[in-house]
Amino acid sequence: MMEKRGHHICKMVSYSVRQKVSQETTRKVGGNLVKTPGSSEVMIYKSKEKIEGGMKDIKQAAQKIYDLLKRDGRETNVDKRLIRKYGLV
Repeated sequence: MMEKRGHHICKMVSYSVRQKVSQETTRKVGGNLVKTPGSSEVMIYKSKEKIEGGMKDIKQAAQKIYDLLKRDGRETNVDKRLIRKYGLV
């Protein structure tokens, strides 16, 4: 079974940031109400391959991608609007 990739947030060159959000739910089990907490997970993908996951913040994932691109010498290909929006250094 294929893992769900989540919702597309942004794309930098060939990397994309995706976020999977699960809502808080309440179920009735044995007459008692049981709550399961909601969560969100941010992941980095290159096409359909998951590079890294388990992050909580979109800005953290965007910075990680920018660092990967800097290491390869391709940071000039990143859109200026994304650099300003996520405060990339």
